[in-house]
Amino acid sequence: MFSTCRRRLATLFLPLFFVLYVSELYSAVFGDETTRYGACLIRAELGETELLPKITFSDDAANAGWKLVHGEAFTGVDARRLYLTIEAPGSNVSAPVITVEWPGVKIERVLGAAEIRFSENSVQFKPVSTKAPTESFTEMTFGAVHLGVFHNWEIRRCGPYRDGPYPDVELRAHLNYLLATLEVCRAYGWTDVSKPDFVDHINLYGVETHFPNGHRDYPVHFHIMLAWDGWAAAQVGHYHIDPQGRIINNAFWSLHKDVERFDGRGVTTPYRDKTDRLIFETTILNDGTGLIISRPEDDKVYLIRAGITGASDSVEVCVRPKSGESDAWTILCDVKANDDVANGVFFSKASYADGTAQTVSFSYDPDTGARRNN
Repeated sequence: MFSTCRRRLATLFLPLFFVLYVSELYSAVFGDETTRYGACLIRAELGETELLPKITFSDDAANAGWKLVHGEAFTGVDARRLYLTIEAPGSNVSAPVITVEWPGVKIERVLGAAEIRFSENSVQFKPVSTKAPTESFTEMTFGAVHLGVFHNWEIRRCGPYRDGPYPDVELRAHLNYLLATLEVCRAYGWTDVSKPDFVDHINLYGVETHFPNGHRDYPVHFHIMLAWDGWAAAQVGHYHIDPQGRIINNAFWSLHKDVERFDGRGVTTPYRDKTDRLIFETTILNDGTGLIISRPEDDKVYLIRAGITGASDSVEVCVRPKSGESDAWTILCDVKANDDVANGVFFSKASYADGTAQTVSFSYDPDTGARRNN
């Protein structure tokens, strides 16, 4: 069942598949009896996107059959970096020494490598990563809620995001929706307990636009997930956003239930835990300007909706009694999030009507997402 479901999902939800999709992609490209390594070279200064520099292997590498894997999912160059993937037949083949000759370009560092030696116009290294380390992702834990931010930088746009207008509006909106959902989780008390009264935790994840290792995370969306026992048991909602910052639909899948569907506006999506207990539900407003979130045991209903000037600027968190569908929504807080990728600084603020505020802020490595000490 899982195998069939995964194949169908890979067809229907290519932009939505995380670890499972990437693992199947690698298996299809490389096969089970192939060894691969990857590395990422970071430029000291931004440069023009150009052809690949000269890449050669150590003299004995040819005997092992090492070769460069082409295709922008695996090897490419942008204004910030060169990333590459190599492969050879057989399992557990020792990595070769790689030399990259790049006249006029200063390399600041090499990710996923050891034995690094710099010279004036080249760098030599031995890759140690099993894939090109091109993902930039930061995860923070708030009780039973995992917040995951992918750091999108226009100069790294790739794959389905390579051409056409860059989705700035959608990306700003998806962060605001994501951090507003965190405030709903805070209202439910889920951010204060590591062991909630359900199995097991909630993931609030963003989207990535630079096609790392072939992950087609397209079009722009934010994720609300109820997860346990790894990805195979996750119930995953992908809330797609249009160029005006409105929510289009929820591409929902659940592997353990063999479920995959698109829930449109006005349709309620239930999220059930491992015991099949209903934990919460979401419903997209008919005009796409917000998302209702409720849970069965609570007498309140929450709404995250676009602020007065649009979701790309802010998202409001509102509440009303569950029994009062005709009642007006009461605004709890206004959420604004910003990710300054060039400088590696993330900041969001939920400004509450009572004058209090909740902030999420951290500094990070723009190339990896690893958190830095402030």
